[in-house]
Amino acid sequence: MSEKKRVPPWERAQLSFTLAERRRLRKVEENERPGKARLLDLEENRKRLAEIRKHFCPDCQRYIRSDQLAKEEQKIGEEQGFCKCAKNNPRTDPEKLA
Repeated sequence: MSEKKRVPPWERAQLSFTLAERRRLRKVEENERPGKARLLDLEENRKRLAEIRKHFCPDCQRYIRSDQLAKEEQKIGEEQGFCKCAKNNPRTDPEKLA
């Protein structure tokens, strides 16, 4: 007949704490992984980034002045300065002035 070894209360408490800590860490890891809702957010962000790139100068990395810019982008463009490249600025484009 085998007898179960009696586990002292402090060891039981330690084991319980360790298991609870593992559960908590597992839950945190699951929350950090992108779920279905987060994948939808990522797709929305990709579309928004593609839209922003249409109004963004690849040479000087600034917004191109346009009436199509959203308020946020217009504000950023005013704060940081709009693109002054000749190909994006019709006022300084020599072909249009001639």
